[in-house]
Amino acid sequence: MSLSEHEREKYAQAWDIPAYHDHSPGKKYAPLFGRMVAPDGGSVLDIGCGAGAGGKALEAAYGLSATYLDQVKVGELDPFIEQPLWKPIPGLYDYGYCCDVMEHIPTEFTMLCVTNMLRACKQVFFSISFQPDHFGAHIGEPLHLTVKPFAWWRDALREVGTVVDARDLLGEGVFVVKN
Repeated sequence: MSLSEHEREKYAQAWDIPAYHDHSPGKKYAPLFGRMVAPDGGSVLDIGCGAGAGGKALEAAYGLSATYLDQVKVGELDPFIEQPLWKPIPGLYDYGYCCDVMEHIPTEFTMLCVTNMLRACKQVFFSISFQPDHFGAHIGEPLHLTVKPFAWWRDALREVGTVVDARDLLGEGVFVVKN
């Protein structure tokens, strides 16, 4: 089984558990995105969108036109791109919105994924957890595959883009990166 198939199957299994729907960092970080990025209309790619709460919050709060991307489609999201982040992302967007995703990517693919995002988006807002996950026990596999501290993420993101803003929120961090 390929990595893409394995990851898709793992997250399809997680989304089948109702409790997995209870946590939505995408919705939680929409106000901070607004303060850090100050969007002025345009398009946003909700990267690793899950059920799409983040993109929907950005549409409602800032009038952005959202496109949703994930390896597993959860619910009715349109337009939707179904693919892993280590493959080139189709389209061009004003903003990328990537919450609670990067820690789920195998470490050796993290910067390839960021590079793909920066090729498709003028700037990307990231929220990244620095902690091991607790939900993976429900499916018998860890979900957070890249558990690294703030400085590691900041420095790695600087290798592939321009870090415009970086904030350590103790246990997680937020970053705005331009290409």
